[in-house]
This record gives sequence, structure tokens and C-alpha cells, in this order.
Amino acid sequence: MANSREDRCDCGSAGERGAGERGAGEFGDAVWDEPERLHVRKSLIPEGDNTAFERIMGVSDIFPINYLSRGVAAARSICKVQLYRGGRIPAGAGSGFLVGPNLLLTNNHVIRSRQSAVRASAIFQYEMDEDFSLGRSAEFSITDEIFFTSASDDLDFSFVSVEEGNKEARSLSDFGSLKLLPQSGKAVKGEAVSIIHHPNGGLKSLSLRNSQILSVHDHFITYSSDTLPGSSGAPVLNDQWLPVALHHRSISHPSNRNRWIANRGIRISAILTNLKLHASKRNTDAMRITERLGL
Repeated sequence: MANSREDRCDCGSAGERGAGERGAGEFGDAVWDEPERLHVRKSLIPEGDNTAFERIMGVSDIFPINYLSRGVAAARSICKVQLYRGGRIPAGAGSGFLVGPNLLLTNNHVIRSRQSAVRASAIFQYEMDEDFSLGRSAEFSITDEIFFTSASDDLDFSFVSVEEGNKEARSLSDFGSLKLLPQSGKAVKGEAVSIIHHPNGGLKSLSLRNSQILSVHDHFITYSSDTLPGSSGAPVLNDQWLPVALHHRSISHPSNRNRWIANRGIRISAILTNLKLHASKRNTDAMRITERLGL
């Protein structure tokens, strides 16, 4: 979230990365991943995308041309999350993305409570067009109809509801959504990932593939993509533009707190496991979200 750096959250830049820094025990040296995860990863690659699995090995940079148009389609569902104090005074910003009907996913440290949710909005198409002109953005109110969260020192996610129509009679459904898949293996160690986000609360931007997954551990993955404050809540995407993690913070060097060696995201599989656990315990909001996600 922009305007905040407490506890290294809110996505500080992952600058000054080197092999010596990763040797400090934070990340393993192995690039290869577990066979089960590799099997899942291969199963998610479309039949016609014959070179995709070679990209995982770092062999081929050849892409089908629809890689670009599919990325643009995925980007439509990603928004700036604008926070306000009383009187509509701006109070920082993060990123978020639609995952189902009127349902948005972001970080807990971006939207912590129902009270902060109703003082926030989701701004779509806040971006430059092909002529480098600012396009027509669309702002929608975030509501408290649905709110389900995990503490920021745990999985650091929040599901929130968004109004379907705004004051300009634009429809939220026009912006689509990103599919959340529960299985592990949507991306594997050594694979490149991309992040579509609103760094510094500014225009929508893309950190494109000049990165790789450094580690997969418990509920988190680490990666070398560049981010800035305001990137919190953005999706970490594989080459099929599927979310593999929810970006939330940077990782500092173990012996130098002023240097960062990676960024970290919460695995989508971990978020959905947590969600389904609470739904099984009859948490009303968790049950409604699992229904909307088709879980």
C-alpha cells in the first residue's frame, strides 16, 4: 500500500539481488520443483502452446502472439484500491483484483476491516492507452456486504465486495475476473512470473517476466519481480495469466535491513485452503465467497 513501509510490507523494491545474498538460507539453491507440482504445472498449459513448458526451463523466449492480448484481458480485472479518511480525504492506496461476481481480493494491510472497506473504492482502467493518453477510469465503491480476512501477520488477505454499478452507470462485470485455482503447482521454482499493479498508487503498470520464483515454502513464494509501495494486493501471474500468489511484501537481507533480496506473495492455494476451512465451520462470509468462486 502506498505511503506505508511499516514491517517491510507494502512492497519495497526487490533491488540488489545476487546469488550470494540468496545463500543466507532464505532460498534454496535448487531450481527444480517437486514432481507433483511440476505435473500440475504442465497440466495447466494449453494444448496449442507447445513451447510453454520449455519456458519454465529457461530455454525459449518464443511466445504465441496472443500472450499479449490475453495479458491485456487479464489486466482489466486489476485495479487501484483507493483508501479514504472521513470526508473523502485520500489516505493511501494499494492494488487488488476481481476474482468472482462483485468480489475483490487484496491484502489485509490494505483493507483491514469492514469499516475501512466502506471508506475505500476500486478504480479500474487507471492507465495509459496506446496514445499515452490517460484513459477513462471507472471508480466503484467497495461495500461491507461481504468481508473475510486474515491478519496481516498471517496470510494477509482480504476478500471484499464491490458494487455492481457505479454513479456513471458502468457495470463492474465489464472488467471480468481472474480465476483462482486451488491446486498447488500453478508456477514452479525457477519459472518467470509477472505482476500487474499500481506502484506508488499510480497508473497501472506491469513487471513483465524479468524475474523468477526463488522459493516455494509453506504458504508463500518468493520472487525477484520489482514492486513499489502501492503494489500490495496485486496478483503474481504465471505465463497463462493465472494468479499464483497475492503479492504483499518485500524480504530484507538477513544481515542488512536496508537491502532487499526478494519480494513475497501468499500462495493462492493457501488462501483458498484457509477460506474453505472457515466455510466448513459455517462462517457466513466464507461460505458466500466459496459459492461465488465455485469451490
